Amino acid sequence: MKNIYYSILSGFFLGIAFAVPQLFFLIFFAFIPLLIIEKENLNRPNKYLIFNYAFISFLIWNTIACWWIGSAHLLGAVLIIICNALVQALVFWAASRTRRTLNKPLLFSWIIIWLGFEYFHSNWDLAWPWLNLGNVFAAAPKIIQWYEFTGSRGGTLWVIIINYLFFHLLIQKQNRAAESLLLFLAASAPLSLSLYLYQTPPAASGSRSFAIIQPNIDPYTEKFKPENQQIHYHKLLKTIDSLCINSQSDFLIIPETSILSFIDEQNPGTSSEYRQLKQIIEKYPQTEIIIGTHSTCCNKKYNSAMLLTAENTQFYHKHWLVPLFEQVPFQRFLKFMPSSTITLGGFQEAYSRDNKTAFFKTGSTAVTPIVCYESIFGAYCSQRIPRQAGFTALITNDGWWKNTPGYFYHFNFSRLRAIESRREIIRSANNGISAHISSKGEIIKKTCWQQQAVLQGELNCMPHKTYYAKNGDYLGRISLFFSIFVLFYVMIKSKIIQR
Repeated sequence: MKNIYYSILSGFFLGIAFAVPQLFFLIFFAFIPLLIIEKENLNRPNKYLIFNYAFISFLIWNTIACWWIGSAHLLGAVLIIICNALVQALVFWAASRTRRTLNKPLLFSWIIIWLGFEYFHSNWDLAWPWLNLGNVFAAAPKIIQWYEFTGSRGGTLWVIIINYLFFHLLIQKQNRAAESLLLFLAASAPLSLSLYLYQTPPAASGSRSFAIIQPNIDPYTEKFKPENQQIHYHKLLKTIDSLCINSQSDFLIIPETSILSFIDEQNPGTSSEYRQLKQIIEKYPQTEIIIGTHSTCCNKKYNSAMLLTAENTQFYHKHWLVPLFEQVPFQRFLKFMPSSTITLGGFQEAYSRDNKTAFFKTGSTAVTPIVCYESIFGAYCSQRIPRQAGFTALITNDGWWKNTPGYFYHFNFSRLRAIESRREIIRSANNGISAHISSKGEIIKKTCWQQQAVLQGELNCMPHKTYYAKNGDYLGRISLFFSIFVLFYVMIKSKIIQR
């Protein structure tokens, strides 16, 4: 029973750290009860005992942190929570078995296997990096400014090291002064670097004016109803026209799938929605519009962002699609399987994900588009940042999660992306939170939930690329490589020992 209580305690701390942003610091102690279980049960005859206790912890963690998915699809939420907890428990168990076989401290195997797992879990067709440990600091940007060098994977490394050192200090009976000093250095060094970076003024390269439209159309009852689509679009056009008459901003950012009919990218003029928007651009040529749309090209359908200027039109295709809702996982390998996705709010569509556009180039400004779900993939977002000065435009529709913590969590990921790339983010949401976020992850201005609103302001165009933007998720790649090698070695050694 003591082990079960420890499992529950660990899961509770992990869940609360993610569910309540103000209590993020609990993550530094959350694994300690589970580490105690691992130490006390390492040599028990039942080699799956640690897996069982870890599964209890991670099931509680996933439930507390992700229950809100059920507001969109209850069965989907149950599957995500159970499957993710099972995989996480398997990873922790593998780290434990590795350290027993190699007779090495748990820290070694835990770091490389967990970081390798997070990297893999961010790059396959069932990618779900929502609960990567480094994401827990999303609402505390002042302490993670060093993410510009490591990305959120560095935060995961930090969490693991601090938990292990706290645990080791707890069980250590000698040399506690040395252990305490090591813990202090591990905790304070990243904090000191972060505070230094936070105080360093950003090196901006000019500024541009912007406007954001938040229509606040309910995706379940209004947005995707065919009889309402033209009504909503004409209302949007009137809002755009009114904005441009009063103040012609350099950029106007409009949310994901604001145009629901499919625009032919090779001949966009065949779309009446495109022609109407083009007329406004010709009327106000100073303003450039970034809008979420559906598009087609070469018989493929895309969830796209479109940049419309007086001179040209550019399309970006959403790359990271929501599994089961926007794409069928592993469809390229399982061509015999049905290609239909789950219906959500009366809307159903399977998209393609191939993309030749990394960013929009317009004059002296580069705009990196991010569409909704993509904002939880730090390496993908940052590596598309060009050297040319510019900003990031994020378009989304967060109304799927209704009035639950889900839309707020998703909003906070934008703050991580701003730090990793050192680009200001202009976030336009249909529902949820639209905002202007600084290159340090601070909120300059924002809207409220379920609010029809317009935001206007001036943004700084930031030049250069961060170390993380240049090199991507190198911590994850290295960890995955070594974890595969180590696990393969452990399997062989275990077979030899059994013989």
